[in-house]
Amino acid sequence: MAAGIGVTTALFSVVDRVLISPLPFPAAGQLVSVYEASAARRERTSLIAPVRLEDWNRLNRTFEVISGSYAENVTDTSGPEPERLEGRRVMPRFFDVFRMTPLVGRTFTADEDRFGGPTAVVISEALWTRRFDRAAHVFTRSLAVGGRSYAIVGVMPQAFTTGSTDVWIPAQLSPGLLRVRDARFVGGVGRMRNGVSLDEARNDMARVQRLLGEQYPKTDKDWSVDIQDLKEVRVGSYRRALVTLFGAVTVLFVIAVANVAGLMLVQLQRRTAEFAIRSAIGASPAQVVSVVMREVAIIAGAGAAMGVAFAVFVTRLLSVVFATVPRMMEVAVDRRALGFVVIAAVAAAASFGLVPALLASRRRVAPLLSSTGRAISGGQHRLQRALVVAQVALSVLLAGGAGLLVRSYGALTQVDVGFNPHNVLTFHVGAAWDEDRWRVGQMQERIISELQQLPGARAAGFTNFLPATGATLRYQVQIEGLAGPESNGTLTVGMRTVTPGYLRALEVPLLAGEWCSELRSDANAPLTAMVNRRFVDLYGGGQNLIGRNLNMRMGGTLFRVTGILGDIREDGQGAPKAPYAYTCAQRGAWPDPEYAIRLDGDPRSALTAIRQLVHRIDPTRPVFGVKQLDDVMSAAVDQPRLNARVLSLFAATALALAALGLHGLMTLLVTERRHELGVRIALGAAPGDLARLVMVGAARLVATGMLGGLLLTLVASRALEAVLFGVSPHDPRALTTALLALLVVSAVSVVFPLRQATGISASEAMRGE
Repeated sequence: MAAGIGVTTALFSVVDRVLISPLPFPAAGQLVSVYEASAARRERTSLIAPVRLEDWNRLNRTFEVISGSYAENVTDTSGPEPERLEGRRVMPRFFDVFRMTPLVGRTFTADEDRFGGPTAVVISEALWTRRFDRAAHVFTRSLAVGGRSYAIVGVMPQAFTTGSTDVWIPAQLSPGLLRVRDARFVGGVGRMRNGVSLDEARNDMARVQRLLGEQYPKTDKDWSVDIQDLKEVRVGSYRRALVTLFGAVTVLFVIAVANVAGLMLVQLQRRTAEFAIRSAIGASPAQVVSVVMREVAIIAGAGAAMGVAFAVFVTRLLSVVFATVPRMMEVAVDRRALGFVVIAAVAAAASFGLVPALLASRRRVAPLLSSTGRAISGGQHRLQRALVVAQVALSVLLAGGAGLLVRSYGALTQVDVGFNPHNVLTFHVGAAWDEDRWRVGQMQERIISELQQLPGARAAGFTNFLPATGATLRYQVQIEGLAGPESNGTLTVGMRTVTPGYLRALEVPLLAGEWCSELRSDANAPLTAMVNRRFVDLYGGGQNLIGRNLNMRMGGTLFRVTGILGDIREDGQGAPKAPYAYTCAQRGAWPDPEYAIRLDGDPRSALTAIRQLVHRIDPTRPVFGVKQLDDVMSAAVDQPRLNARVLSLFAATALALAALGLHGLMTLLVTERRHELGVRIALGAAPGDLARLVMVGAARLVATGMLGGLLLTLVASRALEAVLFGVSPHDPRALTTALLALLVVSAVSVVFPLRQATGISASEAMRGE
């Protein structure tokens, strides 16, 4: 009861807060996400050009306000050590969209939002707590970003953001940038007027965009607007997983309550004679019932009290385990769910105690005493038998599914990722995109040079994105002499910016040609790139691509192909190999890259030396995001690993519940058949014959449940196939393991009923003792 109450309440609390409850903003149903959209593009939706936000606010009829923001991490140097902060640059009226009141202070004024206006910053509750100990005088403090002082004007509550944002800073875009209609880099959010539906807003914004297409045909024609409910955008991808999880927990809770009822029936059946004797010596029916109900109340009360405590514990645990799920910071024990589950559990226990007690109290004493222990008719306990079969079937499904997910996770970890992640340390060095690129480039060149001089260093370099981190960027390119499959003759490929030292640090094999050019600042030097083997196999047509020009359609930049690399699983272990082009970085072109260094031995031992090295080059630069590449690759399979662990936990729980149900039913049957078993012994039956009788009854139930479980697994195979990698949903090893586990657990569950049956004395059974 305690486990059922705790887990069910905790899971409902998560589902209610994440999926059911509105977002924590006033009139949250009016909030939507807004993006540009074009059916003619490969990627239908796009970020928004800032100038278009102003046009939309001016021309629409269905929105109160539309705004947006974009991510820009910043380095704060106001403290004793530079600190990297996760930031967002916000467009005018951004906080007006949400209408959430700051914990303290205010949001930005119109003057602070304009280009060249006063510098100000709003900080998060987490940063306020971490850096300023929630001091009320935080408004007298400021942050130092990019050599400028930003006054802290407000603190937003933790529920305001689903991410880990530390600061919000006005974008203060220049008038020149606000005229560029192709500069799409802002994520939009809007508040619809009262009574406006999503369809009405979409139609209105389509009208607005048609007007803009007529006015600016070169940049706006054939573009529209994509509008989605903000809550659905934030949590919609988690809906199926959470609902499925809650459904599984609910089923397990029902089974747990039913098992409590089954065990209670066993106890009451054993005490039938006791109730008869109580009635014989003068106890009234009400007194007999009260004896039973007092005991039930103790069991139910203890289970409910433990369940409440367990619900609090599990809820906190889930907030840590599922920390990446949006709104988990808002989750707390739902009192309505807790009350309902406790009442349901107590009512079930009371009902299964009350009904048998009433029946026992109304029976006549003599027939009851004379029939105690006699065999039951074949029609009794059909519900309990059906429940045990259902438990066994569910256990097969969950145990088989868990086995498949475990094998799938194992297959993911064995994938050849195309490089060696061991003994590689990765980190960032703070730099902003609006800094002097020449100065940033000098710093990058010095950092790489000195990293390579560290004791034990094998190679060092950097890239814009590490493998398996979700950066599945795709670009359209052209290769000299090749016609691509796209309608305009282009090829769609993944893209990374790298230095040769980075590729050598990862021990990526060079299959042909030579490494592209080292990091340098000569603007007149030819740009170079490399392609992977999948690129050659898919698009090369058997031709030699080395020495040919690769043309980036976006910007029209030309790169000379110098070499062919082995395939790297850039998109993750579970993704198929994709064609990739690796352009060699120029100094300062990518200010905030991922540095990587391969070292002999444990790379963490060099962290102090790396921090000192960077501090010596530029004391204002923080070193942050330090990870071992092994950990990066492990994090890429966090979700499959979590899926396997969660389902394994449910499978173990289901197996335990099935064993408990089978134990309760077999104990009840043996108790009721004591008289019959005694007669069999008196007629010469051996203990082995009685054991066989019990085992055959249990085997029938288990076999029926197993068959049902295999059928359920067959039905669920399509859903399982969608989350499996390298394993068939009908994998015999996983299913055989599940069946063997169930057989072992079932065998253990009938040990006590078996001993009870074989230990019956003929004389005692015949006397009804």
